[in-house]
Amino acid sequence: MSAQPNPDLPPSVVDCTPKPFETNVDPGLTELSVTFDRPMSAEGALTNIRFLGVNPIPQGTEGRWDGTGTVFTVAVELQPDVMYCVATNTAKGRVFKDTTGKMATNFTWCFATGERAPEDFPPHVVSCTPAFGATDVDFRLREVTFTFDRPIAPGDFSCVLQPGSGEYPAPRGGSLTLSDDRLTGTLEVRLSPGTTYALGVNDYAYCGYKDTNGRPVLPFGWCFRTAE
Repeated sequence: MSAQPNPDLPPSVVDCTPKPFETNVDPGLTELSVTFDRPMSAEGALTNIRFLGVNPIPQGTEGRWDGTGTVFTVAVELQPDVMYCVATNTAKGRVFKDTTGKMATNFTWCFATGERAPEDFPPHVVSCTPAFGATDVDFRLREVTFTFDRPIAPGDFSCVLQPGSGEYPAPRGGSLTLSDDRLTGTLEVRLSPGTTYALGVNDYAYCGYKDTNGRPVLPFGWCFRTAE
């Protein structure tokens, strides 16, 4: 975890337990946690993405922060051989913010208490350009890209706002395209100098990107900043 997170960027998750796409997680585990790159406000609540995995958190359960204000822990009830999916700051609820009020980017992860192959998990973004957290992006850039772990079905696409985390980089109606191999999405953008941008691929309420089996892509949020 960075000792000095960039104050120009929104807060983000830097670690979690269990790890993303971890398999054979002990069903006796009683807590899960997310770690942010900086101290956060007292609010916090994790969202279940029901169409991608089971909710591990009993209804009405509240989480707690550690003494540094960076680690949020919540009690869970797990069952053997089940896939779970949990998220921070989706369209259903954006409550994680730092002590200055800046909203964290979305972070969504899956894990399983049984054996799973990589393709058993939902499709997901494996890389993006500009890189997550880049701070010297050329404002003359005219497109951003995001690459998936498997081919994506043609049709509906979903690039979404990350309210409170940064500006949305695309003009209204900016074009979205998919590469010939259907592994990389491209969004036409219009950037300004010295500006923080934040966007997401899919969300709780927006799941246009799907694989060829119709499974929605795991929501992914990222941010970057253009050079002055």
